[in-house]
Amino acid sequence: MFAALGVLLLVGGAVVRYAITGDPDNTDLDMLGLILMGGGALSLLIAAIQGMGWMSLGRRHVQTERVVSPDGTHVVEETRAS
Repeated sequence: MFAALGVLLLVGGAVVRYAITGDPDNTDLDMLGLILMGGGALSLLIAAIQGMGWMSLGRRHVQTERVVSPDGTHVVEETRAS
């Protein structure tokens, strides 16, 4: 979701900064384009960080050890994640 938003903001910012040649009153189109492109870059950075988090979940190893007493009345279960 953040990746699509980032691309949209980058493209929109580039269009505003480089393709629009008009000069509206009280609006700096160059600065508006830079702000949009900065937001797009930040959004792509957030998407990359989230992607790294999802990729690391696949490498996670979980080990469960279960010990039962000889008479069968007590059970101890321990789970370790690495």
